[in-house]
Amino acid sequence: MKSVHQYPKSSTARCGAALVELAICLPILLIITFGSIEAANSISLKQALTEVAYEAARIAVAQGRTEQDARTRATEILAARNIDNATVEISPKIKSTTKPGTEVTVTISAPAESGSVAPQWYFRGTTMSATVVMVRL
Repeated sequence: MKSVHQYPKSSTARCGAALVELAICLPILLIITFGSIEAANSISLKQALTEVAYEAARIAVAQGRTEQDARTRATEILAARNIDNATVEISPKIKSTTKPGTEVTVTISAPAESGSVAPQWYFRGTTMSATVVMVRL
C-alpha cells in the first residue's frame, strides 16, 4: 500500500502563517528595542547628573572656593552634556569663610527628557536628580 502525501496547492497557507507570526512578534520586538533605548538614555542622564553633582561638590568644598564657583562648574558640565533646564541646589550657602568640616550637599535635578536623543514615553514628565555630600576642607 502506498502512502499518499498531501501538499498544499499553493504557498498561501505558509505565507498566511508567517504573516500571523510577524503580527504577533513585531510589536513585542519593537517594545523591547525602544524600551532598551529609553532605559539607556535614562541611565546615561542619571550618570551625567551624578558626575555634575560630584564635580560641583568637589569645587564647593575646596579651600577658598565659593558657591558661585561650584555653580559655574556645574553649568559648564551641563552645557557640555547638552542637559537643559537643570537646577543646581547647594546647601548650606558656601562662602570663602565657611568653616572646615561643614557638610556640603549638592543636588542636581533635570527633566528626564533632557539630553535624550529619542522621545521619552515611560519617563516623560519625571525629574531625575543626583545628590552628593562632601565635607569642606
